[in-house]
Amino acid sequence: MGRQLLEIAGRFLIYSILLSLINFLSAAHALNPDNDYRDAAQTFAQRDMASTQKAISMLEKVLEQKPDHLDSQALIAYAYAHEAFILSQLGESGSDYQNSAEAFIKAVQTQQPQNASAKKASVFLLMSSGKVADARKILEKDLNDKEADADIWYMYALAGDADKTVNHLNRALTLNPDHVWIYTDMAFRALKMGDAVVAEKWIKALEGRRPAVAEVPLLYAVLAAQKKDKKRAQEQWAEFVRRSPESPLVAKFSPAKKK
Repeated sequence: MGRQLLEIAGRFLIYSILLSLINFLSAAHALNPDNDYRDAAQTFAQRDMASTQKAISMLEKVLEQKPDHLDSQALIAYAYAHEAFILSQLGESGSDYQNSAEAFIKAVQTQQPQNASAKKASVFLLMSSGKVADARKILEKDLNDKEADADIWYMYALAGDADKTVNHLNRALTLNPDHVWIYTDMAFRALKMGDAVVAEKWIKALEGRRPAVAEVPLLYAVLAAQKKDKKRAQEQWAEFVRRSPESPLVAKFSPAKKK
């Protein structure tokens, strides 16, 4: 009986020590904005709508805790700027995102003029405002053949010479074959030009690489609407809303969200 009590007491002691360790590590993580920033950066790296909104929420929480966290300021500026760019491509105002991005870019570049995320945020804001030539100048300033950032090649494809667009997109996709922004943007551009065949190729390519992202049903909804297929458009839109309920597009275009 005595031995059993000792064994039970020993197990309880070990359990208590482990529980204390877990609580300590959890508290340390919760109080460390660098860890939360890294989590947000990994989420944003997925480059899809739902992940972007999640990353923005995570970064906002970091900045509530530590307003001067420079890396978080830079990354949220980039995320906001991209959201503003997407809305501008759809003919919608992204002024709230744009104003917030500009404020964070200014704060970051005051301390780190060459910050990569702030630089890319500036490029998106310039393109959103139609200042493509200015965006191209920023990109070309440091661009070389050894550039390993797929985002840079993607943006250069949008802002650079039209006859080199395909080459730059291929460079981006070689670096990141799952880059959601590229497939989505190319599909939207084809849809805007009325080329449903090319648009569907980009959508299917995205579906093959990242079938679970919200952009897939969104693009299929737009394609269906262009083909006057109301039923499929409604079905795909509903699926998009289910996958990315926090998307600014949901707030702007869903009937249930309108006042």
